[in-house]
Amino acid sequence: MLPTPPARPPSSGYSSPVDTPELSPQAAAATVFLNENLGPAQLQALFTLTLAPAGTFSEQLREYLVTACRLLGMTTGILGHAEANRYEIMAAVNPPPGKVEGAIAPLNETFCNEVVEQAGCIAYANIATTPALEAHPALKSMPFQSYIAAPVWTEGRLTGTVCFGDNSPRAADFSVSDRALVETLASLLGGLIDRENARKRLTSELSNLRLAYQEMELLFSRCQLPMAIMDFHGHWTRLNPALAQLLGTERSELQRGALEDVSHPADMQACQEALLAMQAGEITHFEQPHRYLGRQGQIIEVMLHLDVIDSHSGVILSQHQDLSEQRSHEESLARMRHKLASMAPPGPAVPSVLDKLLPAEIFEQQLDGEIARSARHGQPLSILLLNVDAFTDFNRQYGRAAGDRALQQVSTILRNATRKSDLLSQRDDGSLIAVLGQTDSSGAIILAERVRHATAELHGLDGPVTCSIGLTCYHPAPDTLTLANRLELCERAQHALKKAKRQGRNRVRFLELEPVIPTDTFASPQAPSGFPSPDLP
Repeated sequence: MLPTPPARPPSSGYSSPVDTPELSPQAAAATVFLNENLGPAQLQALFTLTLAPAGTFSEQLREYLVTACRLLGMTTGILGHAEANRYEIMAAVNPPPGKVEGAIAPLNETFCNEVVEQAGCIAYANIATTPALEAHPALKSMPFQSYIAAPVWTEGRLTGTVCFGDNSPRAADFSVSDRALVETLASLLGGLIDRENARKRLTSELSNLRLAYQEMELLFSRCQLPMAIMDFHGHWTRLNPALAQLLGTERSELQRGALEDVSHPADMQACQEALLAMQAGEITHFEQPHRYLGRQGQIIEVMLHLDVIDSHSGVILSQHQDLSEQRSHEESLARMRHKLASMAPPGPAVPSVLDKLLPAEIFEQQLDGEIARSARHGQPLSILLLNVDAFTDFNRQYGRAAGDRALQQVSTILRNATRKSDLLSQRDDGSLIAVLGQTDSSGAIILAERVRHATAELHGLDGPVTCSIGLTCYHPAPDTLTLANRLELCERAQHALKKAKRQGRNRVRFLELEPVIPTDTFASPQAPSGFPSPDLP
Protein backbone atom coordinates (compact mmCIF):
# COMPACT_ATOMS: atom_id res chain seq x y z
CA MET A 1 0.00 0.00 0.00
CA LEU A 2 1.30 3.43 -0.92
CA PRO A 3 2.38 5.52 2.09
CA THR A 4 0.69 8.85 2.80
CA PRO A 5 2.21 11.58 0.58
CA PRO A 6 4.72 13.65 2.51
CA ALA A 7 4.27 17.27 3.44
CA ARG A 8 5.46 19.70 0.82
CA PRO A 9 9.26 20.24 1.02
CA PRO A 10 10.78 23.69 0.80
CA SER A 11 11.11 24.81 -2.82
CA SER A 12 14.60 24.85 -4.24
CA GLY A 13 15.44 27.17 -7.09
CA TYR A 14 11.86 28.26 -7.85
CA SER A 15 8.71 29.53 -6.23
CA SER A 16 5.43 27.75 -6.87
CA PRO A 17 2.17 29.49 -7.61
CA VAL A 18 0.46 26.82 -5.54
CA ASP A 19 1.53 28.83 -2.50
CA THR A 20 -1.12 31.33 -3.60
CA PRO A 21 -4.21 29.45 -4.81
CA GLU A 22 -5.83 32.60 -6.23
CA LEU A 23 -2.76 33.43 -8.35
CA SER A 24 -3.64 35.09 -11.65
CA PRO A 25 -2.07 33.84 -14.91
CA GLN A 26 0.05 37.01 -15.08
CA ALA A 27 1.36 36.45 -11.54
CA ALA A 28 1.98 32.79 -12.33
CA ALA A 29 4.02 33.79 -15.36
CA ALA A 30 6.08 36.17 -13.23
CA THR A 31 7.12 33.33 -10.91
CA VAL A 32 8.85 31.61 -13.84
CA PHE A 33 11.64 34.18 -13.54
CA LEU A 34 12.38 32.91 -10.04
CA ASN A 35 13.92 29.70 -11.44
CA GLU A 36 17.33 30.77 -12.61
CA ASN A 37 17.98 27.41 -14.28
CA LEU A 38 15.47 27.97 -17.10
CA GLY A 39 16.91 28.79 -20.52
CA PRO A 40 15.80 31.79 -22.61
CA ALA A 41 13.74 29.68 -25.01
CA GLN A 42 11.99 27.95 -22.12
CA LEU A 43 11.24 31.26 -20.42
CA GLN A 44 9.83 32.72 -23.62
CA ALA A 45 7.65 29.67 -24.25
CA LEU A 46 6.26 29.60 -20.72
CA PHE A 47 5.52 33.32 -20.78
CA THR A 48 3.66 32.92 -24.06
CA LEU A 49 1.78 29.95 -22.62
CA THR A 50 0.65 31.59 -19.38
CA LEU A 51 -0.29 34.93 -20.93
CA ALA A 52 -2.23 33.45 -23.85
CA PRO A 53 -6.05 33.84 -23.84
CA ALA A 54 -7.48 31.10 -21.68
CA GLY A 55 -9.63 28.41 -23.28
CA THR A 56 -11.43 25.67 -21.42
CA PHE A 57 -9.71 23.93 -18.53
CA SER A 58 -9.02 20.81 -20.64
CA GLU A 59 -7.65 22.94 -23.50
CA GLN A 60 -5.29 24.74 -21.13
CA LEU A 61 -3.96 21.47 -19.67
CA ARG A 62 -3.34 20.09 -23.13
CA GLU A 63 -1.60 23.26 -24.28
CA TYR A 64 0.77 23.07 -21.28
CA LEU A 65 1.66 19.44 -22.11
CA VAL A 66 2.14 20.16 -25.86
CA THR A 67 4.46 23.08 -25.09
CA ALA A 68 6.59 21.04 -22.68
CA CYS A 69 6.82 18.09 -25.12
CA ARG A 70 8.13 20.48 -27.79
CA LEU A 71 10.67 22.06 -25.44
CA LEU A 72 11.88 18.69 -24.13
CA GLY A 73 11.81 16.90 -27.46
CA MET A 74 9.55 14.20 -26.00
CA THR A 75 6.61 12.44 -27.68
CA THR A 76 4.21 11.87 -24.78
CA GLY A 77 3.01 14.13 -21.98
CA ILE A 78 0.67 13.01 -19.17
CA LEU A 79 -0.88 14.81 -16.20
CA GLY A 80 -2.20 12.40 -13.58
CA HIS A 81 -3.97 12.52 -10.23
CA ALA A 82 -2.59 10.26 -7.47
CA GLU A 83 -4.64 9.30 -4.44
CA ALA A 84 -3.59 6.35 -2.23
CA ASN A 85 -2.70 3.60 -4.76
CA ARG A 86 -4.96 5.02 -7.47
CA TYR A 87 -3.61 6.88 -10.49
CA GLU A 88 -6.02 8.60 -12.89
CA ILE A 89 -5.02 10.38 -16.09
CA MET A 90 -6.37 13.94 -16.22
CA ALA A 91 -4.87 15.02 -19.57
CA ALA A 92 -2.58 13.36 -22.12
CA VAL A 93 -0.74 14.16 -25.38
CA ASN A 94 0.15 11.22 -27.66
CA PRO A 95 -0.39 8.65 -24.88
CA PRO A 96 0.33 4.90 -25.27
CA PRO A 97 -2.69 2.73 -26.17
CA GLY A 98 -5.28 2.63 -23.36
CA LYS A 99 -3.74 5.55 -21.47
CA VAL A 100 -6.26 8.17 -22.47
CA GLU A 101 -7.90 10.79 -20.29
CA GLY A 102 -9.92 9.13 -17.50
CA ALA A 103 -7.94 5.88 -17.57
CA ILE A 104 -7.16 4.45 -14.11
CA ALA A 105 -4.27 2.24 -13.02
CA PRO A 106 -2.63 1.17 -9.74
CA LEU A 107 -0.10 3.84 -8.78
CA ASN A 108 2.56 1.27 -7.90
CA GLU A 109 2.43 0.01 -11.49
CA THR A 110 3.48 3.40 -12.89
CA PHE A 111 6.76 5.28 -13.03
CA CYS A 112 4.97 8.10 -11.15
CA ASN A 113 5.01 5.98 -7.99
CA GLU A 114 8.66 6.91 -7.46
CA VAL A 115 7.88 10.59 -8.01
CA VAL A 116 5.24 10.48 -5.26
CA GLU A 117 7.46 8.54 -2.86
CA GLN A 118 10.40 10.92 -3.32
CA ALA A 119 8.19 14.00 -3.63
CA GLY A 120 10.62 15.31 -6.20
CA CYS A 121 11.68 15.29 -9.83
CA ILE A 122 13.07 12.08 -11.37
CA ALA A 123 14.64 11.64 -14.82
CA TYR A 124 15.91 8.63 -16.81
CA ALA A 125 17.69 9.34 -20.08
CA ASN A 126 17.91 5.61 -20.94
CA ILE A 127 15.61 3.24 -19.04
CA ALA A 128 17.17 0.18 -20.66
CA THR A 129 20.49 0.90 -18.94
CA THR A 130 18.84 1.40 -15.53
CA PRO A 131 18.93 -1.99 -13.72
CA ALA A 132 16.30 -0.96 -11.13
CA LEU A 133 13.73 -0.49 -13.89
CA GLU A 134 14.33 -3.65 -15.96
CA ALA A 135 11.33 -5.47 -14.46
CA HIS A 136 9.17 -2.44 -13.69
CA PRO A 137 5.47 -3.24 -14.35
CA ALA A 138 5.00 0.15 -16.06
CA LEU A 139 7.07 -1.07 -19.05
CA LYS A 140 4.24 -3.39 -20.07
CA SER A 141 1.83 -0.51 -20.74
CA MET A 142 4.23 2.40 -21.19
CA PRO A 143 7.28 1.16 -23.13
CA PHE A 144 9.25 4.40 -22.66
CA GLN A 145 13.00 4.46 -23.08
CA SER A 146 13.41 7.97 -21.65
CA TYR A 147 11.30 9.56 -18.91
CA ILE A 148 11.16 12.69 -16.76
CA ALA A 149 8.49 13.68 -14.19
CA ALA A 150 7.79 16.04 -11.28
CA PRO A 151 5.17 16.11 -8.51
CA VAL A 152 2.12 18.38 -8.75
CA TRP A 153 0.95 20.10 -5.58
CA THR A 154 -2.57 21.47 -5.13
CA GLU A 155 -3.83 23.29 -2.04
CA GLY A 156 -0.63 22.39 -0.19
CA ARG A 157 -0.81 18.61 -0.86
CA LEU A 158 0.97 16.31 -3.32
CA THR A 159 -1.96 15.19 -5.45
CA GLY A 160 -0.42 14.08 -8.76
CA THR A 161 2.41 14.15 -11.26
CA VAL A 162 3.25 15.52 -14.67
CA CYS A 163 5.47 13.24 -16.76
CA PHE A 164 6.97 13.10 -20.22
CA GLY A 165 8.20 9.99 -22.03
CA ASP A 166 9.60 8.88 -25.35
CA ASN A 167 10.14 5.52 -27.04
CA SER A 168 13.75 6.41 -27.77
CA PRO A 169 16.56 6.93 -25.31
CA ARG A 170 18.22 10.33 -25.10
CA ALA A 171 21.73 10.83 -26.33
CA ALA A 172 22.61 12.68 -23.10
CA ASP A 173 21.20 13.03 -19.62
CA PHE A 174 18.44 15.50 -18.97
CA SER A 175 19.95 18.92 -18.29
CA VAL A 176 19.44 21.11 -15.26
CA SER A 177 17.24 23.37 -17.36
CA ASP A 178 15.13 20.36 -18.45
CA ARG A 179 14.48 19.48 -14.83
CA ALA A 180 13.74 23.12 -14.03
CA LEU A 181 11.27 23.23 -16.92
CA VAL A 182 9.34 20.18 -15.68
CA GLU A 183 9.33 21.40 -12.07
CA THR A 184 8.11 24.88 -13.11
CA LEU A 185 5.48 23.37 -15.37
CA ALA A 186 4.27 21.18 -12.47
CA SER A 187 3.92 24.32 -10.31
CA LEU A 188 1.98 26.17 -13.00
CA LEU A 189 -0.32 23.18 -13.50
CA GLY A 190 -0.92 23.00 -9.73
CA GLY A 191 -1.98 26.63 -9.70
CA LEU A 192 -4.22 26.07 -12.71
CA ILE A 193 -5.91 23.10 -11.00
CA ASP A 194 -6.37 25.12 -7.79
CA ARG A 195 -8.13 27.89 -9.69
CA GLU A 196 -10.36 25.40 -11.47
CA ASN A 197 -11.28 23.70 -8.19
CA ALA A 198 -12.03 27.09 -6.62
CA ARG A 199 -14.23 27.97 -9.62
CA LYS A 200 -16.14 24.67 -9.29
CA ARG A 201 -16.67 25.22 -5.56
CA LEU A 202 -17.92 28.75 -6.18
CA THR A 203 -20.23 27.53 -8.93
CA SER A 204 -21.58 24.83 -6.62
CA GLU A 205 -22.10 27.28 -3.77
CA LEU A 206 -23.88 29.73 -6.07
CA SER A 207 -26.08 26.92 -7.37
CA ASN A 208 -26.95 25.84 -3.82
CA LEU A 209 -27.62 29.45 -2.84
CA ARG A 210 -29.86 29.93 -5.89
CA LEU A 211 -31.74 26.75 -5.03
CA ALA A 212 -32.15 27.81 -1.39
CA TYR A 213 -33.40 31.22 -2.51
CA GLN A 214 -35.94 29.61 -4.84
CA GLU A 215 -37.18 27.37 -2.02
CA MET A 216 -37.42 30.34 0.35
CA GLU A 217 -39.27 32.35 -2.29
CA LEU A 218 -41.72 29.49 -2.79
CA LEU A 219 -42.35 29.17 0.96
CA PHE A 220 -42.65 32.94 1.36
CA SER A 221 -45.16 33.32 -1.46
CA ARG A 222 -47.28 30.32 -0.44
CA CYS A 223 -47.26 30.97 3.31
CA GLN A 224 -50.74 31.65 4.67
CA LEU A 225 -49.33 33.94 7.38
CA PRO A 226 -49.13 37.55 6.11
CA MET A 227 -45.44 38.48 5.96
CA ALA A 228 -43.21 41.21 4.54
CA ILE A 229 -39.55 42.17 4.36
CA MET A 230 -38.72 45.74 5.40
CA ASP A 231 -35.74 47.93 6.27
CA PHE A 232 -34.94 49.90 9.42
CA HIS A 233 -37.02 52.82 8.09
CA GLY A 234 -40.15 50.68 7.78
CA HIS A 235 -40.08 50.62 3.96
CA TRP A 236 -41.45 47.37 2.53
CA THR A 237 -39.24 45.66 -0.02
CA ARG A 238 -41.19 42.42 -0.49
CA LEU A 239 -44.62 41.19 0.58
CA ASN A 240 -46.34 37.86 0.22
CA PRO A 241 -49.84 37.55 -1.29
CA ALA A 242 -51.36 36.79 2.13
CA LEU A 243 -50.49 40.29 3.42
CA ALA A 244 -51.83 41.97 0.30
CA GLN A 245 -55.06 39.98 0.70
CA LEU A 246 -55.32 40.94 4.39
CA LEU A 247 -54.97 44.64 3.58
CA GLY A 248 -57.09 44.43 0.42
CA THR A 249 -54.40 46.15 -1.66
CA GLU A 250 -52.28 45.09 -4.63
CA ARG A 251 -48.75 43.88 -3.77
CA SER A 252 -47.18 46.22 -6.32
CA GLU A 253 -48.86 49.20 -4.68
CA LEU A 254 -47.82 48.15 -1.17
CA GLN A 255 -44.19 47.51 -2.16
CA ARG A 256 -43.84 51.14 -3.19
CA GLY A 257 -44.83 52.30 0.31
CA ALA A 258 -43.97 51.83 3.95
CA LEU A 259 -45.47 50.49 7.16
CA GLU A 260 -46.71 53.90 8.29
CA ASP A 261 -48.65 54.45 5.03
CA VAL A 262 -51.31 51.91 6.05
CA SER A 263 -50.96 51.98 9.85
CA HIS A 264 -53.10 53.73 12.44
CA PRO A 265 -51.13 56.85 13.56
CA ALA A 266 -51.55 55.97 17.25
CA ASP A 267 -49.72 52.66 16.74
CA MET A 268 -46.77 54.02 14.76
CA GLN A 269 -44.86 55.77 17.56
CA ALA A 270 -44.01 52.51 19.33
CA CYS A 271 -43.10 50.92 15.96
CA GLN A 272 -40.79 53.78 15.02
CA GLU A 273 -39.08 53.63 18.42
CA ALA A 274 -38.63 49.86 18.00
CA LEU A 275 -37.12 50.29 14.51
CA LEU A 276 -34.65 52.84 15.87
CA ALA A 277 -33.73 50.47 18.72
CA MET A 278 -33.22 47.65 16.19
CA GLN A 279 -30.99 49.85 14.06
CA ALA A 280 -28.95 50.71 17.17
CA GLY A 281 -28.62 47.02 18.01
CA GLU A 282 -30.52 47.35 21.28
CA ILE A 283 -33.26 44.81 20.42
CA THR A 284 -33.84 42.14 17.77
CA HIS A 285 -37.54 41.42 18.33
CA PHE A 286 -40.63 43.57 18.83
CA GLU A 287 -44.32 42.80 18.98
CA GLN A 288 -47.48 44.75 19.67
CA PRO A 289 -51.19 44.79 18.80
CA HIS A 290 -51.33 46.89 15.63
CA ARG A 291 -54.07 48.48 13.57
CA TYR A 292 -53.96 48.81 9.79
CA LEU A 293 -56.26 51.02 7.74
CA GLY A 294 -57.91 49.12 4.90
CA ARG A 295 -58.58 50.55 1.46
CA GLN A 296 -62.17 51.31 2.48
CA GLY A 297 -61.09 52.92 5.75
CA GLN A 298 -61.88 49.86 7.88
CA ILE A 299 -59.69 48.97 10.88
CA ILE A 300 -57.73 45.71 10.52
CA GLU A 301 -56.34 44.52 13.84
CA VAL A 302 -53.23 42.32 13.85
CA MET A 303 -50.53 41.18 16.23
CA LEU A 304 -47.41 42.63 14.63
CA HIS A 305 -44.08 40.81 15.06
CA LEU A 306 -40.80 42.37 13.88
CA ASP A 307 -37.56 40.33 13.84
CA VAL A 308 -34.10 41.46 12.69
CA ILE A 309 -32.86 39.01 10.04
CA ASP A 310 -29.68 40.83 8.99
CA SER A 311 -28.56 43.73 11.17
CA HIS A 312 -25.70 44.67 8.81
CA SER A 313 -27.95 45.08 5.75
CA GLY A 314 -30.95 46.24 7.75
CA VAL A 315 -33.33 43.42 6.85
CA ILE A 316 -36.40 42.93 9.06
CA LEU A 317 -39.06 40.24 8.77
CA SER A 318 -42.55 41.43 9.73
CA GLN A 319 -45.31 38.93 10.47
CA HIS A 320 -48.96 39.83 10.93
CA GLN A 321 -51.41 37.64 12.83
CA ASP A 322 -54.99 38.63 11.97
CA LEU A 323 -56.91 39.32 15.20
CA SER A 324 -60.30 40.06 13.64
CA GLU A 325 -61.81 36.67 14.41
CA GLN A 326 -60.21 36.62 17.87
CA ARG A 327 -61.59 40.08 18.64
CA SER A 328 -65.07 38.94 17.57
CA HIS A 329 -64.91 36.00 19.96
CA GLU A 330 -63.61 38.22 22.77
CA GLU A 331 -66.41 40.73 22.31
CA SER A 332 -68.98 37.95 22.28
CA LEU A 333 -67.49 36.48 25.46
CA ALA A 334 -67.42 39.91 27.15
CA ARG A 335 -71.09 40.47 26.34
CA MET A 336 -71.94 37.06 27.81
CA ARG A 337 -69.99 37.80 30.99
CA HIS A 338 -71.65 41.17 31.32
CA LYS A 339 -75.06 39.56 30.94
CA LEU A 340 -74.23 36.94 33.60
CA ALA A 341 -72.92 39.63 35.95
CA SER A 342 -76.13 41.64 35.56
CA MET A 343 -78.15 38.56 36.46
CA ALA A 344 -76.19 37.90 39.69
CA PRO A 345 -77.81 39.12 42.93
CA PRO A 346 -76.16 42.18 44.46
CA GLY A 347 -73.81 41.54 47.38
CA PRO A 348 -71.96 43.66 49.90
CA ALA A 349 -69.28 45.88 48.39
CA VAL A 350 -65.76 44.57 48.85
CA PRO A 351 -63.24 47.32 49.65
CA SER A 352 -60.53 47.53 46.98
CA VAL A 353 -56.85 47.92 47.66
CA LEU A 354 -56.90 50.65 45.05
CA ASP A 355 -59.24 52.62 47.30
CA LYS A 356 -56.40 52.91 49.81
CA LEU A 357 -54.06 54.62 47.35
CA LEU A 358 -53.48 58.36 47.66
CA PRO A 359 -55.50 60.63 45.40
CA ALA A 360 -53.36 62.25 42.72
CA GLU A 361 -53.56 65.78 44.16
CA ILE A 362 -52.54 64.71 47.67
CA PHE A 363 -49.83 62.45 46.23
CA GLU A 364 -48.25 65.35 44.32
CA GLN A 365 -48.25 67.57 47.41
CA GLN A 366 -46.64 64.89 49.56
CA LEU A 367 -44.13 64.11 46.80
CA ASP A 368 -42.97 67.75 46.89
CA GLY A 369 -42.54 67.39 50.65
CA GLU A 370 -40.53 64.16 50.24
CA ILE A 371 -38.24 65.85 47.69
CA ALA A 372 -37.63 68.73 50.09
CA ARG A 373 -36.95 66.33 52.97
CA SER A 374 -34.56 64.32 50.80
CA ALA A 375 -32.65 67.46 49.83
CA ARG A 376 -32.51 68.70 53.46
CA HIS A 377 -31.02 65.47 54.81
CA GLY A 378 -29.06 64.40 51.70
CA GLN A 379 -30.93 61.10 51.54
CA PRO A 380 -31.81 59.24 48.33
CA LEU A 381 -35.33 59.16 46.97
CA SER A 382 -36.52 56.72 44.29
CA ILE A 383 -39.58 56.87 42.01
CA LEU A 384 -41.14 53.58 40.85
CA LEU A 385 -43.64 53.48 37.99
CA LEU A 386 -45.44 50.17 37.34
CA ASN A 387 -47.68 49.23 34.43
CA VAL A 388 -49.46 45.89 33.91
CA ASP A 389 -48.40 44.53 30.50
CA ALA A 390 -51.07 44.38 27.76
CA PHE A 391 -53.71 45.39 30.33
CA THR A 392 -56.12 46.65 27.66
CA ASP A 393 -56.02 43.28 25.91
CA PHE A 394 -56.49 41.53 29.27
CA ASN A 395 -59.64 43.57 29.96
CA ARG A 396 -60.94 42.99 26.46
CA GLN A 397 -60.41 39.24 26.66
CA TYR A 398 -61.47 38.51 30.25
CA GLY A 399 -63.69 41.43 31.12
CA ARG A 400 -63.33 44.60 33.16
CA ALA A 401 -64.04 42.83 36.45
CA ALA A 402 -61.19 40.37 35.83
CA GLY A 403 -58.89 43.29 35.00
CA ASP A 404 -59.83 45.04 38.24
CA ARG A 405 -59.04 41.89 40.22
CA ALA A 406 -55.65 41.59 38.53
CA LEU A 407 -54.81 45.26 39.19
CA GLN A 408 -55.84 44.88 42.84
CA GLN A 409 -53.54 41.87 43.22
CA VAL A 410 -50.61 43.74 41.68
CA SER A 411 -51.36 46.77 43.89
CA THR A 412 -51.36 44.50 46.95
CA ILE A 413 -47.96 43.11 45.99
CA LEU A 414 -46.55 46.62 45.64
CA ARG A 415 -48.15 47.78 48.90
CA ASN A 416 -46.73 44.80 50.83
CA ALA A 417 -43.27 45.31 49.34
CA THR A 418 -43.07 48.93 50.48
CA ARG A 419 -43.18 50.64 53.87
CA LYS A 420 -46.13 52.50 55.34
CA SER A 421 -44.17 55.72 54.99
CA ASP A 422 -43.79 55.23 51.23
CA LEU A 423 -46.28 57.01 48.98
CA LEU A 424 -48.47 55.03 46.54
CA SER A 425 -50.95 56.32 44.00
CA GLN A 426 -52.54 55.51 40.65
CA ARG A 427 -52.03 57.75 37.65
CA ASP A 428 -54.63 58.68 35.07
CA ASP A 429 -53.28 56.08 32.61
CA GLY A 430 -53.82 53.28 35.15
CA SER A 431 -50.14 52.83 36.07
CA LEU A 432 -49.13 52.62 39.74
CA ILE A 433 -46.54 55.03 41.12
CA ALA A 434 -44.58 54.73 44.37
CA VAL A 435 -42.20 57.13 46.13
CA LEU A 436 -39.55 55.19 48.06
CA GLY A 437 -37.99 57.42 50.67
CA GLN A 438 -34.40 56.81 51.84
CA THR A 439 -33.96 54.28 49.03
CA ASP A 440 -31.09 54.43 46.56
CA SER A 441 -31.01 52.94 43.07
CA SER A 442 -29.78 49.51 44.22
CA GLY A 443 -32.53 49.18 46.79
CA ALA A 444 -35.16 50.36 44.32
CA ILE A 445 -34.04 47.82 41.70
CA ILE A 446 -34.15 44.98 44.24
CA LEU A 447 -37.65 45.96 45.35
CA ALA A 448 -38.85 46.33 41.75
CA GLU A 449 -37.50 42.91 40.76
CA ARG A 450 -39.28 41.31 43.73
CA VAL A 451 -42.54 42.96 42.69
CA ARG A 452 -42.07 41.90 39.07
CA HIS A 453 -41.37 38.25 39.99
CA ALA A 454 -44.28 38.13 42.44
CA THR A 455 -46.62 39.53 39.75
CA ALA A 456 -45.54 36.92 37.20
CA GLU A 457 -46.21 34.16 39.76
CA LEU A 458 -49.77 35.26 40.56
CA HIS A 459 -52.34 32.43 40.51
CA GLY A 460 -56.11 32.36 40.54
CA LEU A 461 -56.62 35.12 37.98
CA ASP A 462 -58.44 34.71 34.68
CA GLY A 463 -55.17 34.83 32.74
CA PRO A 464 -51.40 35.31 33.15
CA VAL A 465 -50.22 38.75 34.24
CA THR A 466 -46.81 40.43 34.02
CA CYS A 467 -45.68 43.97 34.67
CA SER A 468 -43.02 46.40 33.46
CA ILE A 469 -41.36 48.82 35.88
CA GLY A 470 -39.48 52.08 35.31
CA LEU A 471 -37.23 53.56 38.01
CA THR A 472 -35.28 56.72 38.68
CA CYS A 473 -33.44 58.01 41.75
CA TYR A 474 -32.76 61.44 43.26
CA HIS A 475 -29.71 61.57 45.57
CA PRO A 476 -28.84 65.14 46.57
CA ALA A 477 -26.03 66.47 48.71
CA PRO A 478 -27.04 67.40 52.30
CA ASP A 479 -28.64 70.86 52.67
CA THR A 480 -28.62 71.36 48.91
CA LEU A 481 -30.38 74.50 47.72
CA THR A 482 -31.36 72.94 44.38
CA LEU A 483 -34.46 70.75 44.60
CA ALA A 484 -35.39 68.15 42.02
CA ASN A 485 -38.41 68.92 39.91
CA ARG A 486 -41.35 66.60 40.62
CA LEU A 487 -42.45 66.52 37.00
CA GLU A 488 -38.90 65.78 35.82
CA LEU A 489 -38.58 62.85 38.23
CA CYS A 490 -41.89 61.36 37.09
CA GLU A 491 -41.00 61.94 33.46
CA ARG A 492 -37.68 60.09 33.84
CA ALA A 493 -39.48 57.17 35.49
CA GLN A 494 -41.93 57.24 32.55
CA HIS A 495 -39.02 57.06 30.07
CA ALA A 496 -37.56 54.10 31.96
CA LEU A 497 -40.98 52.38 31.83
CA LYS A 498 -41.23 52.96 28.07
CA LYS A 499 -37.77 51.45 27.66
CA ALA A 500 -38.88 48.34 29.57
CA LYS A 501 -41.96 48.06 27.34
CA ARG A 502 -39.96 48.61 24.16
CA GLN A 503 -37.41 45.96 25.06
CA GLY A 504 -39.98 43.21 25.48
CA ARG A 505 -42.04 43.91 28.63
CA ASN A 506 -41.90 41.99 31.94
CA ARG A 507 -38.66 43.70 32.96
CA VAL A 508 -37.24 46.50 35.11
CA ARG A 509 -35.36 49.44 33.63
CA PHE A 510 -33.60 52.26 35.51
CA LEU A 511 -32.90 55.80 34.29
CA GLU A 512 -30.35 57.65 36.42
CA LEU A 513 -30.81 61.27 37.42
CA GLU A 514 -27.31 62.74 37.25
CA PRO A 515 -26.40 63.75 40.84
CA VAL A 516 -23.73 66.18 42.00
CA ILE A 517 -22.63 65.10 45.47
CA PRO A 518 -19.72 67.17 46.88
CA THR A 519 -17.49 65.64 49.52
CA ASP A 520 -18.02 67.26 52.95
CA THR A 521 -15.49 66.03 55.44
CA PHE A 522 -17.35 67.78 58.31
CA ALA A 523 -20.75 66.22 57.57
CA SER A 524 -22.05 63.78 60.07
CA PRO A 525 -21.86 60.16 58.84
CA GLN A 526 -25.04 58.88 57.22
CA ALA A 527 -26.35 55.38 57.63
CA PRO A 528 -26.10 53.46 54.34
CA SER A 529 -29.37 53.36 52.46
CA GLY A 530 -30.57 50.46 50.40
CA PHE A 531 -33.57 48.23 50.11
CA PRO A 532 -36.36 49.48 52.41
CA SER A 533 -37.57 46.88 54.90
CA PRO A 534 -41.37 46.44 54.90
CA ASP A 535 -43.07 47.67 58.05
CA LEU A 536 -43.91 44.97 60.55
CA PRO A 537 -47.46 44.85 61.85
